Amino acid sequence: MDLRWFRLAWHRLSSSIGLRWSRLAWHRLWKPLLISALVLVVLTCGLLGLSGGSSSAGVRLRVKVSNGSSDEIHVCLCSDDTDLRPAAVAIKSAHMNAANPERLFFHFITTPELAPVFQELFAVYLVGISVEVHADAELQGKITSFISFRESSRARLILASPFNFAPFYLHEYLAIRKSSGQEVKVPDRLIYLDTDTLIMGDLAELQEIDLEGHPCGAVKYCLQTMDNYIDFHVVEELGYTNYDPKACIANRGLLVIDVQRWIALDLTGKIEMWLGHYRDSKADLWLGGMSQPPWLLAMNGKFLELSDEWNCNSLGRDSMSPEEAQSLRQSGFDHAALRNIGAKFGEYGGVTPYVVSCSATGKMLHFNGAVKPWAVAKIPLEQKLPACALPENMPPTKFEWEANVRVFCRPMKFVNCAELWAAYISEDVACALRDFDQEWGEDLDLLQRNLDAKRTKKAMDEAAKQEVEKREMEDRKQRESTERPLDAKRTKKAMDDAAKQEVEKREMEDRKQRESIDRPDLAEGQLSEMEPSSDRPPVITP
Repeated sequence: MDLRWFRLAWHRLSSSIGLRWSRLAWHRLWKPLLISALVLVVLTCGLLGLSGGSSSAGVRLRVKVSNGSSDEIHVCLCSDDTDLRPAAVAIKSAHMNAANPERLFFHFITTPELAPVFQELFAVYLVGISVEVHADAELQGKITSFISFRESSRARLILASPFNFAPFYLHEYLAIRKSSGQEVKVPDRLIYLDTDTLIMGDLAELQEIDLEGHPCGAVKYCLQTMDNYIDFHVVEELGYTNYDPKACIANRGLLVIDVQRWIALDLTGKIEMWLGHYRDSKADLWLGGMSQPPWLLAMNGKFLELSDEWNCNSLGRDSMSPEEAQSLRQSGFDHAALRNIGAKFGEYGGVTPYVVSCSATGKMLHFNGAVKPWAVAKIPLEQKLPACALPENMPPTKFEWEANVRVFCRPMKFVNCAELWAAYISEDVACALRDFDQEWGEDLDLLQRNLDAKRTKKAMDEAAKQEVEKREMEDRKQRESTERPLDAKRTKKAMDDAAKQEVEKREMEDRKQRESIDRPDLAEGQLSEMEPSSDRPPVITP
């Protein structure tokens, strides 16, 4: 168990009993006694986390143990995030909006290291709510072995967490063996929720729904199709042709699972098969996401379609695509409505920020996207947050921002989506469940990634520059090698001409020399004709 675990436990457990450490607290007289008590609690929790023996036994901690009653509604969440705020809000909102909250039994799946800490936090901050914490190092390792992340994909690295794939192994996590060796009976039906959700409806509706022989139920989403996620050219190259690339997707943010049918159809095995194809394929088998594409391929549309109310999504997205914006216009939003909300059209028809109208009647609000409501402090002040229609069953709440608009002449109130989420957690509880180390750690990681990217770009630019210089040098050598024979030819011709002229000059001189030797009288005669001799009198012609 590393130092980070102790730091997290120290911070969280001190918060749970109302003692927020400060610099002044270190000077209190009772510091030694308090430190000793906290160390004892932390060590006890640590031993609980390690007491499972072998990794196959795992960790099973409980606030309240399920009695296996058919009246119970078993709800599962999975996360290794040390920030417990999103999970707490998902659980609390589901409990508050249930007609019979005593029927709800929550299963939280996480790492063996975090399980003891989360156990204590759930006990303190979710009083009266049945929560059971599950962890299994061996199963976690098995899941991790199937995951591969490609830098060429559009997926975020955080999605490569094994707990993003844990929903496909719920029946295995819940079947962790007790110390007696007896296997725990897994409920026949499980409801899975992403932690970034807000439950506004009664989950009992999903418990009672007839799945009609399907292994699971999910909400269809037709603003995106299968080929938005998956490269079907690669799928066909692998020999699979029974897919419709234009089929609507289903978001797995909420699943209603028939455990026996899921096992009988070996859906977990099929998902593992597609993960293997993704790992071994030379080209990217899917284009975005990590766990969504293999689930879509394994299901291939064979799920019961749930009501749209059970997955009102995109509350965490910062903009709408042109197709989504068109749907918004068709639903009755005019220029005045969008202007009152503060939304703007982009150059290609998109809308910023994301405008969510389904939240008015939605039974599950899904904050999928990068704008998480518990992290809005990191969003630039000038950036407009996603806007949500006020839910009809929202308890009385004071909002920092509101906008009243008319959609098809019907009045609607919009608020920041993040404020809907914040209404289900108090400031004190949010402070206690927040991981302060993680916040700055993420920032430092981002800075380091930016620095690494800058260094990488500089190295790539330098390499590109050297490559250009290398090519220029090669081109210059090539030109020189091409021009050299021509220059040599020209030089040889000039030398030959010069030699020829020299030969001709010499020949002329030799000829003159010979002529002067062979005819000396010619030279004298020429001289007498040209110049009269001084010893001879001039000849006078009569």
